[in-house]
Amino acid sequence: MNAFARRRLRYSAAALTLVAALWAWLWWVDASLGATAYQSGYVLYGMVVFLAAYNLRKKLPGLPLGSSRVWLQLHLYVGVTSVFLLGTHISWRQPNGYFETALFALYAATVGSGVWGLYLTRTIPKQLARTSEQFVWERIPRLRSDLLRRSRAAVLQCVSQTGVTTLAEFYSDRVDNYLAAPRGAAYFVRPSSAVRRRVMAELTDLRRFLTEAEEAASEKLFAIIRKKDDLDFHQARQGLLKGWLFLHIALTYTLIAFATLHGVVALAMRGGPR
Repeated sequence: MNAFARRRLRYSAAALTLVAALWAWLWWVDASLGATAYQSGYVLYGMVVFLAAYNLRKKLPGLPLGSSRVWLQLHLYVGVTSVFLLGTHISWRQPNGYFETALFALYAATVGSGVWGLYLTRTIPKQLARTSEQFVWERIPRLRSDLLRRSRAAVLQCVSQTGVTTLAEFYSDRVDNYLAAPRGAAYFVRPSSAVRRRVMAELTDLRRFLTEAEEAASEKLFAIIRKKDDLDFHQARQGLLKGWLFLHIALTYTLIAFATLHGVVALAMRGGPR
């Protein structure tokens, strides 16, 4: 058994132990005629706050708060445990009323976005690693503008040297728009290299009509087209990760706000914490 499997087994055992301990504690509270809904609510609220604290931990890397890897594992397993605790808190029934339904829907959406994010963070880095280069997301627009400038300069230089416009006409019709225009929404949902392959295939077919100088310029265009495709792919995939994180954090803090209001109302109706 490798280190990853041992670590996964250790954290899973800890999560199961926590679930068992919570179940035993709530059973004892119920047997003692205590209010399990309130007791489980306190712990569940604390879990949600702890889960939200992971984002703060990432913003404070210099503080001795433990490694981000440990925090991530705790985030995952505490999140799973909270599902059991929520079921116990609501007695495994459907929520009643508009506010309770909205609170439950917020929790479900937050957990669902977390599961989706776990999938994205496990798959997207592997996809990005297969590209020729790695790019910083904030620099991609400037890098794309630089590619457009270099491609136009290469074609203009070729025309000025030879006076032949075969490559320039093809560039104007097919390549320039590909390099300058942003990808559509469908690309960001499901990135594909079909357009790049089509443009490169057309450029390959054109090469038999090119002069020697135009062939040299076309080689530069091939490299630029490939890099443009890699930049678009990185922007789409990294953008999806950033969008997911924004959504997950927004749902988390909205959930905390609703849960706080829910707790205040519940305690007020009960006459204060006990």
